[in-house]
Amino acid sequence: MEMTLTFPDEIGKQIQQLPNPSEFVSQVVKDALINLTIKKPPMQNVSEPSKWAKIAERIHNDPVHLAGYSQQLKKNMREFRENFEFQHDK
Repeated sequence: MEMTLTFPDEIGKQIQQLPNPSEFVSQVVKDALINLTIKKPPMQNVSEPSKWAKIAERIHNDPVHLAGYSQQLKKNMREFRENFEFQHDK
């Protein structure tokens, strides 16, 4: 596969001066991918979703109602707006 990559000028000039630049870049990328795979932390096997995952799922499934909290949120916002004053407004 042929791929075009962009390097900073200094690095590109150094790579071009190598005897076999394509082989060098291929080997570096191959090594990096192997190291990336080795260092990747294993996925945790969780049988039950966390509290936050449950909340996120509930919001995702019903973003408008939020089990009736939207009404309370609107009330709190209205009260805050009505009772809010900047320091220079006093």
